[in-house]
Amino acid sequence: MTTSPSAAPRTAAAEPVQLWSVRKVYGSAAGEVTALDDMTVSFQAGTFTAVMGPSGSGKSTLLHCAAGLDRPTDGKVIIDGTDLGPLDETALTLLRRKRIGFVFQSFNLVSALTAEQNVALPLRLAGIRPRGAEVRAALAEVGLAGRAGHRPGELSGGERQRVAVARALITGPAVLFADEPTGALDSRTSRDVLRLLRSLTDHRHQTVIMVTHDPVAAAHADRVLLLADGRVVDEFATADLPVRDTGPASHRADGKSGGGRVPGPARRELGAEAIAARMAALEASC
Repeated sequence: MTTSPSAAPRTAAAEPVQLWSVRKVYGSAAGEVTALDDMTVSFQAGTFTAVMGPSGSGKSTLLHCAAGLDRPTDGKVIIDGTDLGPLDETALTLLRRKRIGFVFQSFNLVSALTAEQNVALPLRLAGIRPRGAEVRAALAEVGLAGRAGHRPGELSGGERQRVAVARALITGPAVLFADEPTGALDSRTSRDVLRLLRSLTDHRHQTVIMVTHDPVAAAHADRVLLLADGRVVDEFATADLPVRDTGPASHRADGKSGGGRVPGPARRELGAEAIAARMAALEASC
């Protein structure tokens, strides 16, 4: 087992996730269901994207195909410059361990392990000996410096999700996929987790792709994709939503504003209302 290190320098892809003409079909003949229909979409590095749509629109299928959890029927998926198509299952598993982070609604923590051990688990699975200081730093970054020795059953729902975020980040992934990360949390705890995801993009330049049904969650993103019938039918930057400005913009650590802007709570609330209105219009048209 090698020691966790620090990773060798690498050039990050400008668009760490790309889908080209992706189709995903379930079943056959009369029972065939097209979950993704010739979808072409990409995600820029250091951005936070929310994916929304009515039930059955293809949100989860998009995440599963983009993350290499499911193979498309046709088309190409590229993660951090690597085409997933030619990879066998072993190579695909190795790529997911190193280049992709996952956060799920149900946390997916190992109940018998402490928070520190859960965070270190992806490194151990990759045959890397975790450095204790590195794991503790990951927990401190998500606000759990004093909870390293606690098991999931001793943590609140929000704390469990923070452990899951730290675990997802420990390998330095090119992209973090979050599948309804606040779905099992109350509104106050949800806001804490969403602010954490937002800060990862603003301060770490982490690419985040989140599937959600919640306009409030989507308002924390830079960009929103609306899906229907396996296609992207609308997309927009949250900074461009027609809402009343409530104060000066905050700026990202790299000095950029605009798409990386962190709006104040009032503006974000108004943004959520605008997103909800677009979702309602989409659902009415389906």
